[in-house]
Amino acid sequence: MKNNKLELTWIGKEKKPKLEPRVLIEDFEKSYYAEQRISEKDIYDNMLIFGDNLLALKALDSKLHGGIKCVYIDPPFNTKQAFEHYDDNLEHSVWLSLMRDRIELIYSLLADDGILFVHLNIEELAYFQVMCDGIFGRDNLVQIITVKSASTASFRSINTCPVTVAEYILMYSKKREKYNRPMQYVPSQYTEDYGTYIINRDQTVDKWKLQSIAEIVYNNHGFSDWKEAKKAWGINWKHIRLLEMADFSLKNANSVVSLNTLQKPSKQIQELIELSFDNRGIVFEYKRDNKDSIYIYNGRTLAFLSSKIREFNGIPQPSEVLTNIWNDISYLSLGHEGGVDFKNGKKPESLIKRILEIATDEGDIVLDSFAGSGTTGAVAHKMGRRWIMVELGEHCHTHIIPRMKKVIDGTDQGGISKDVNWKGGGGFRYYRLAPSLLEKDKWGNWVISKDYNKELLAEAICKLEGFIYAPSETIFWQQGYSTESDYIYVTTQILNEEQIRLISEEVGENRTLLILCLAFTADVSKFNNLTVKKIPKQILNKCEYGKDDYSLNIRNLPLMEQPEKQSNIFEEGEI
Repeated sequence: MKNNKLELTWIGKEKKPKLEPRVLIEDFEKSYYAEQRISEKDIYDNMLIFGDNLLALKALDSKLHGGIKCVYIDPPFNTKQAFEHYDDNLEHSVWLSLMRDRIELIYSLLADDGILFVHLNIEELAYFQVMCDGIFGRDNLVQIITVKSASTASFRSINTCPVTVAEYILMYSKKREKYNRPMQYVPSQYTEDYGTYIINRDQTVDKWKLQSIAEIVYNNHGFSDWKEAKKAWGINWKHIRLLEMADFSLKNANSVVSLNTLQKPSKQIQELIELSFDNRGIVFEYKRDNKDSIYIYNGRTLAFLSSKIREFNGIPQPSEVLTNIWNDISYLSLGHEGGVDFKNGKKPESLIKRILEIATDEGDIVLDSFAGSGTTGAVAHKMGRRWIMVELGEHCHTHIIPRMKKVIDGTDQGGISKDVNWKGGGGFRYYRLAPSLLEKDKWGNWVISKDYNKELLAEAICKLEGFIYAPSETIFWQQGYSTESDYIYVTTQILNEEQIRLISEEVGENRTLLILCLAFTADVSKFNNLTVKKIPKQILNKCEYGKDDYSLNIRNLPLMEQPEKQSNIFEEGEI
């Protein structure tokens, strides 16, 4: 209990890694683009990042803070099992700490009207929810979605009864008051509830005549009643009747109705309902301003089938409002969807499509920091969303890149491709995380990593110090800025007093400059417009290099007694 609020606690919760901001380096050979643009909607600024997702999220935050509309992650469920592409066996408190660190960065990246979807099973669901409540706020939990992901015919049927066939998706908004998405609908089957037909809809309401659609079907076949239909159609007569009623109803949806009981009617409508009881066989109309009329017949209201008809993949079908129970998405035959096999890890493209329909519009940015086989990026690309995927496992190269190339080339016609009429186009940029800024030389001293040239070093230190990297083409000491008058200059030189004095004079009285250099031989306190610090000492102070041999990589977590193997595996994917 903290500040009179419930709080989830666990071993090591208070210990958080102090991250060194990393630079993203594009590898142009691995980036990929369509040979020619298919349309103006082609998107070329998608990002595939190879590396530790905690460091990648930190790198993204400086440029995309508050700019991502939707995050879908499918982290390891912590099932205590080993799989082909990852191990899923972390100590419970370690799992929570690893997830907490990532969710905090995701929260920072989300737009105010952004939505986070986290896909889990029962193993860590409750603990994750309470932990996530502490970051997003309990009031920002929009929904817990139950997804039917297996059938009793699968191997899961050997589980303890009741058999596990479901997974769960936690849905959080960044700011609930900003979340205002349109209602979503899913296809539904025709039911005999809509079994009444207005035979003269073109006449005035008081002259409408209603007839049973079942009777119309019988009459069309020359039957006088259901008994003759049963005799002619045999044991399946009800099913045949339903199919024929559905066919008739869909063709005449504007005149097909169901008779419903209105819950809690207003006083005026209740009076009309009572009047209709006394005048049976007559339809009464209650007109409303800027709304559809309410029609009352024999004390019940008429609901038109046409109001339920919507197009799905270009086909008009009855629909129903999307609920938090999703049992209509098939997990069967996923093995080669997208042209890659990812056993026990892949999610259906149709599942991700539904999530993106709920939370995004074309052009919005979608992030998946546990990319796995690349399903999120593939679906986002086909739907015209911009995407960012992060993956540490080698399947970034063996699965995701080949899959995305097929999407871009238009040769991937599986998954949702036909539903969205996908023909190809677009591209993505491939990035890797720059290495750590510092390394130890042969004498055990911290030095700047040999992997850094002067430009990369300046960009990395700008991130570290909270400056925007923007080198001037004409002024050598303007490599980045924090305000219109506050700049940063990074150099591996040893600066003497004369050099520092000349820089100070150029900066002038109305500007300030932070200098990070290898060393300096001057009393810098007399230059009021300059702050001078040494590399690598400043980096060591910022990032705590060397403390308990902690080198700022999530693969080394001695404070939580986390072996390298486990935390490395944690990054590898979509379970």
